Amino acid sequence: MIVIKINYTKKLNPIYVESVDASLLYINEIAQEQELPIQCKMGKEWTDFEKIYTKEAVLNDSLFLRFMQKSIVRSGSDFCKDFIVVKFRYPAKYMIGEEEFSISAHDLRTHYYENGVTFLSEKKTGKKKKQEDTEPIHYKMIYRSPGKAKKGECIFIRENLFHKAINFLTMGLYGLMEEKAKADPEAVFKLVELSAYLGLSTATAIGYLHIPWEQILVIEDEKVLSAPKVAEVVRTHPVSYYDDEFVLDFDDPRLEQILNKHECTLFADVANAKGYRLIQNRTKEEVQKNGIRINGKFPGKHIKKEKIFQECTVDRKEEQIENILWDGMGLIDESIFPEYADGFVYCRSHFFKSCLFRGNVQEYFKDFCVKNNFDFESYMVKDMFGNKKKLSDIKVVITDKSLKWLKFIDMMGGDNKKAYKIYRQYMKEHDDCFSVVKTAHKSKWGDLQLTAYQMNNSLPTTEEKTLKPITEQAVRIIEELKKPDDITYLKYLDWKKDDFNINEVLCALVERNPDFRKTELFRTKKSKDINRLVDNFAEGRLPQQGDNLTICGNPIALLMKAVGENPLDENIFRIENDAIQCYTERFENNANLAAFRNPHNSPNNILHFHNFRADLIAKYFPKLGQNVIIINLIGTDAQARGSGFDEDSDFVLVTDQPELASLAKDAYVKYPTIINKVEELKSSEYHFRLEDYAEMDSKIADAQASIGTSTDAAQLALSYYYDDGMKSRELEEVFIILSVIGQISIDLAKKEFNLNVGREIKRIRNLPCMNKKFVPQFFADTKKRRNNKDFENVKRMNCPMDIMAEIIEQQTGYSERVSHVLIRKLFNKKIKGKANKYKFNKLIEESKKYNDTVKILASSKRKGRLEDDELYKLKRRQMELFLRKASKNLDQITIIQLVNHALMDSNSDVMGTLLNFLYFNYREKFLNCFVKNS
Repeated sequence: MIVIKINYTKKLNPIYVESVDASLLYINEIAQEQELPIQCKMGKEWTDFEKIYTKEAVLNDSLFLRFMQKSIVRSGSDFCKDFIVVKFRYPAKYMIGEEEFSISAHDLRTHYYENGVTFLSEKKTGKKKKQEDTEPIHYKMIYRSPGKAKKGECIFIRENLFHKAINFLTMGLYGLMEEKAKADPEAVFKLVELSAYLGLSTATAIGYLHIPWEQILVIEDEKVLSAPKVAEVVRTHPVSYYDDEFVLDFDDPRLEQILNKHECTLFADVANAKGYRLIQNRTKEEVQKNGIRINGKFPGKHIKKEKIFQECTVDRKEEQIENILWDGMGLIDESIFPEYADGFVYCRSHFFKSCLFRGNVQEYFKDFCVKNNFDFESYMVKDMFGNKKKLSDIKVVITDKSLKWLKFIDMMGGDNKKAYKIYRQYMKEHDDCFSVVKTAHKSKWGDLQLTAYQMNNSLPTTEEKTLKPITEQAVRIIEELKKPDDITYLKYLDWKKDDFNINEVLCALVERNPDFRKTELFRTKKSKDINRLVDNFAEGRLPQQGDNLTICGNPIALLMKAVGENPLDENIFRIENDAIQCYTERFENNANLAAFRNPHNSPNNILHFHNFRADLIAKYFPKLGQNVIIINLIGTDAQARGSGFDEDSDFVLVTDQPELASLAKDAYVKYPTIINKVEELKSSEYHFRLEDYAEMDSKIADAQASIGTSTDAAQLALSYYYDDGMKSRELEEVFIILSVIGQISIDLAKKEFNLNVGREIKRIRNLPCMNKKFVPQFFADTKKRRNNKDFENVKRMNCPMDIMAEIIEQQTGYSERVSHVLIRKLFNKKIKGKANKYKFNKLIEESKKYNDTVKILASSKRKGRLEDDELYKLKRRQMELFLRKASKNLDQITIIQLVNHALMDSNSDVMGTLLNFLYFNYREKFLNCFVKNS
């Protein structure tokens, strides 16, 4: 056996690759074949098509990137042409002459999955243009993470690297499926699962762990039912609809004549003779795929066609509610827990993911042996595959839920034991390495965490006296920031500083001269910061004492099962009628807690916890820290109540704010837990064809929109429900169904359900109870700020969020006026002379270019196309490129003139960039531009 040795200790920079929209790729291909000029539609406008414009994407350090490191080529700035990101968000709409054409995003995906992408980058791989910079590269689709597919994005790889990469990502399963498909083209495969799990080794790593499988014990998870209790059960039932449908008459010769005008034909001989596109399948859909719009000139007839759709129903009844005790989690012994981590390490590897919580695993095993008079060094236990292991060797305990390769046993020998041997061998060859992708961390707000409007608008009350205390923390923060002494505001600036804002610059200038607080620059920044914060609070981002706590399920029970005892005899927590018991170090023993998990769409999802600091847990898990919560899953309804959470690093926002805890208790008692009984299709199987991959990923991309639209619809339903006095059962059923749809939409990346979620949301939005004239004020404000969307009919409603927004606005008045000082009066008048004009102009020019790029990135973030970490890394890269090009060796005179330029009103767009550059690169000279006054 050859072990592939990779250095996991050396830092690996991310690579930056080009990101391109598939619609532009396609229009570019058409343009190269045409002599006539082509126009493309961007938004609502037609513009002349010139060339493909690309952006940058980032591929971070991961198991996959380290494996590919020696096969790919990086430029000095870590730019790489071996990958590109292709986005399938928009159709390709273009015009040749006067004729319009349109290719859907779905068809673009099919086209490029089947044929690959040929792309010539305009970027150079070095300072001088090389041969490879002048030749187009052919790429093949390699993978998408579930998140990328939801955004309509895919990673493509240079064709000659494809087989090396895909066999690493799939542990060779891709090759086995390819062979089987060649032998039997009609064979079907679990492509949804394969695509979802092959991306596990591409996850961004913050560190790596080497854990030999001899030290890992795998046991079967446990399903546990609660006692019967009232629940809201959501199922689907079939409903018939009769639609008017126009059916083309393919036997009518007029149809062939119309198709010929579009250079298409139904006949192979005509296609060969004239070079027309052949429409092989005689369907309306096939005609439309060729960009042909069907209108009244086409021969055919209208028919009534029955269509059967699944629609959701809600039934309130007594049910037992199921929990899976350790779904996606495990335990890791303190002896191998990494120093840089806290509480847990969320690990990923080949078809493996598990959130491993730190604890004294070996100590528990020793105590078990002492209690039962066993020899610790020799006592053996069996894993779920029948392998015997010494307790003294076991450092990690996981369940079968962490092993995603178990879904492919049919391709790995046919049974558990054979599949385990194959997997064990593969992991040995890759040095038994796991990437750590997440660990516990405190809130950026210290002891506070921000709630969301979805949570606050689900609180089951419209009483102002109850809601007002929930806003008090936000109001206190605003009032402290507004004080004219600026002490709290300066702390706020220091706390919120980063490499891209001017907070640190302002703090340094105030330290040099306190009068700087009176300048318009400082006062305007303070006013904007406070107003922005007020808006955020009024739109539901309310700070509360608490934090996001990562969920752990009954760890003592897991240790008991590991040694062969009955985990249901754990006997640590009690069952309560109005709460679920938990254990967390974040709050005091016996505290009542409110908890919320995303997606959160209804009061039926609010969790009420009772904190019980059990001694046995404290003994064996003393270092879980303040960002982990153990939730009792034995005999409770916790998982269903928390929107179907599992324990693979899912978290809940938990607070002990008294009114929220009291409302959580009310919600837990009065709003029964929702049970999702929408049928999950047994297997998401597709043929091993690239068009099937495309169909699958298109479904996932379509479902992404359902998460947002289901949440929006639920918020409207909740607002109408509260505004109507909390009496409408119909509206209650609406937000119950939408809660289930929110769960399903997230799972669609790896499962399929017997429900068209997009259609079901549309049906719900068209119900009479949802057809209200107005939308609530908070909802309109939020959509305006985030999506620039305007609503005509807006009013304040008697719903929790609008009530709290009004309280915040009433409680936060205007700041006290402060006399202003002209900033130029603080300039150092002793600095005189002529600036270096070339360096002066060059820095301003590069600042503008940098600003324009960052604005585009910020726009992408607002539109949900970039995650926070992606945005930060891309901005950081643009900053590095800007610093390389920016002027060097600036003298004092040039610096003061650049400062003067930056502070002119007309240059406010580049002010921050210039001030930051000068401060961080010429700190002493920059500060010397201003007089010192202590």
